[in-house]
Amino acid sequence: MVSLRSRRLEGLFGASLGSVSHAQVTALKTNAVSESYDLEFKGELYGGNDKAKRDLAGDIAALANTAGGVLLLGVAEDEQARVAGVPGVELSDAEVLRIRNIVADHVHPLPTFDVRQIEDPTKAGHGVLMIAVLRSASSPHGVRINEGLRYPRRNGASIIYLTEAEVASAYQDRFTRRQARHDDLLRYERDLASRLDISDQTYVVVTLVPDVSGDFTLDTKTLHAFRDETIGQDLLVIPRGVSIRYTTVGSHRLIAHGGSGPAKAKWIACELHQSGAGAFAAMVANRADTVRPGQTDEKTTISRIEDEDLVLDVWSGLRLLARHARDRSAVGGAATVRATIVPVTPGLPAELRHPRGVGDSLGTHELTEPPQATSVFDIDDLAEDGPGLIAATSVLAAGLIQHFGYPETLQMTTDGVIRTRYWSSQRYGPRIKQWATQAGAETTDDTVG
Repeated sequence: MVSLRSRRLEGLFGASLGSVSHAQVTALKTNAVSESYDLEFKGELYGGNDKAKRDLAGDIAALANTAGGVLLLGVAEDEQARVAGVPGVELSDAEVLRIRNIVADHVHPLPTFDVRQIEDPTKAGHGVLMIAVLRSASSPHGVRINEGLRYPRRNGASIIYLTEAEVASAYQDRFTRRQARHDDLLRYERDLASRLDISDQTYVVVTLVPDVSGDFTLDTKTLHAFRDETIGQDLLVIPRGVSIRYTTVGSHRLIAHGGSGPAKAKWIACELHQSGAGAFAAMVANRADTVRPGQTDEKTTISRIEDEDLVLDVWSGLRLLARHARDRSAVGGAATVRATIVPVTPGLPAELRHPRGVGDSLGTHELTEPPQATSVFDIDDLAEDGPGLIAATSVLAAGLIQHFGYPETLQMTTDGVIRTRYWSSQRYGPRIKQWATQAGAETTDDTVG
């Protein structure tokens, strides 16, 4: 798996970076591809002396501090920095580990990068090492030299070092980006919540903002393709019988929901931004009138949330938003995710319940204000059906469930295992097991405690 997504590099190679073949690397010579701000060639492996280690650390830090990119070991260059040949290098897990250890020891903070071994099909154990470095939201990354740090970045095909003033500005930008991601989460959540019909429905809302923004072309062709993908579709991982009925666009975003017109969304909704960010909402509660202890005939309306529906909505939101970020906006790396429940107010409290025949409340108390849970996950883990998505769902759902006074997600574990005993046998049970089999996710009949 390669986290880096780059439309430019994928166009050069003719494939996603995680699937580039040795033949596609060799074709770089035929196409006279040159080094650039996001692409560098080295004919040999880095040596073992201190200078070679600093060179490796500096090359990776420079990519992370600029726009991300790829470093190819085993690809020689000519005087114009174009591919001159692919002599290759010896491939081994030990060399991959050595590279990782050198970078971990010399670059601070540690950037996100992947190392792929691309074997030459004509020569076993020989080929090209691809080091794919994400553009970093944690930049600037410094390279340890003696007792200090220097901060490299790419300038075309070369490397320059930041001045003291540029370093100070880069740190200020890091803190600004972090606050901006938080502000974006709240804004996108608020934008979608304002579109929801909350007159008789309560929703789980999941919002995702990638650390590094991507992009896609938003035009009539894109909208038509989006409409074909979503109209009539149930967006939940385990379908509940509610489908998308309306699609449109907003400012820099695609919009879909289950309402009958553009103004108000109902049942299920999403807003998917060009940057790769997005927000998702799904109905989670039945509302009921109840008489409180001490009341006579005055009734209070309450949202009765079934815990498995809450978990399914979080699960579905994470997957849909991550796939949008990865597949439509070409975003990799980490993303900050937030989940909440709306509306929850003193006049419309919410309680969490078991749906498994007894009707007992789960947890110790009702909520009178929206709960919220925030975490950071790898986009690839969320986009792929499997243990990583299950583990992330367990963590984020638990953050909501704990507001009700219960400690954990019953349906899933933080190790990525599905607890089948806590899914209703008639509503979800068989389909949950089928999904787990197809996704390669582990299931257990164990109970909590």
